[in-house]
Amino acid sequence: MNAEQKQKLSDLFAQENLAVLITQGAQWPTGTMQAFAETDQLELLFIMRFSAEKFQNLIAHPHVTVLVDTRDVGSVATFEITRAAVQGVASEVPRDTPAWSEFKNVFLKKNPFEAPFFANDTLRMVRVAPKRISYANGIKDTFWIEL
Repeated sequence: MNAEQKQKLSDLFAQENLAVLITQGAQWPTGTMQAFAETDQLELLFIMRFSAEKFQNLIAHPHVTVLVDTRDVGSVATFEITRAAVQGVASEVPRDTPAWSEFKNVFLKKNPFEAPFFANDTLRMVRVAPKRISYANGIKDTFWIEL
């Protein structure tokens, strides 16, 4: 990924608070819209309950897809929407570790409204390491990268 591509993705991720996380279950994929945050390395962070279907799915099948787009501020009729599909590998961030503390701060800086969830012992944090990314801003500014 070159610097221009990274900047475009960083700008998109910084602009949006919600993404769709798609996990693979035993029979069906599951898609859920939820708050996310991003690291400087463009890893995507999510929080969820241990008992959530999406968490159980990604533990069993860690390859996930994340969709981020600007349909909330873009023009759907003229396809002026910036969007990215990130395919990556999800892993749990262990509680009570330096990584947990670091990523919690990153997550809450972007999504302070999620703070109450961190008081719950069943909360889990997941980091998605991107492996393939498809990006488009309108119909002319597009790229696809494999990391």
